[in-house]
Amino acid sequence: MLRLTFATTLVAVMAVVAVQAASADPINAHKGDVFVVTCPGGGPDISVAVNGNGEFTPAHVIGSTAVFIPTAFDLTFSFTPAGSNQTFTDTDTSAKANQSGNLITCHLDAAKNTSTTPEGTFTLSGDVTGFLTPAR
Repeated sequence: MLRLTFATTLVAVMAVVAVQAASADPINAHKGDVFVVTCPGGGPDISVAVNGNGEFTPAHVIGSTAVFIPTAFDLTFSFTPAGSNQTFTDTDTSAKANQSGNLITCHLDAAKNTSTTPEGTFTLSGDVTGFLTPAR
C-alpha cells in the first residue's frame, strides 16, 4: 500500500515538474524533465533534459548536440508531501548486459536535483553510467 501511494505521488509530482519545464525542446517536451549532473573531468555541472519515461531514456545535454546514453543506474527518489514531515523514498537500480565502450559515471547530487511544487518536495540523487554521443 505504501509503495502504491509513493508511486502514485511520484507520478503526480513528475507530471507537475514536466509542466514547469522551460522553453526549448526537448526541455519543453510533453514528458520532459531537467536534471543537473556532475561527470568526470573536473568540468562544470551539466544540465540534461530527459524526454520520456523508459528505463534507459537518453538525456540531451542542454546547450550542446551531445546525448548521454545510460547503461546502468543507481538512483534514489524521495518525496515529502506538502505540510508533512514524512518522506517516502525508493531506490531504483538497473544495468544493461554486456556494457562496453567509453563509459563514464555521472553523479546526481540531491541538493541540485530537488524541486518543490504545491504537492510537496521531490528529490533525485545517485549515479548513472553510460556514454556520450558524439563520442569525445
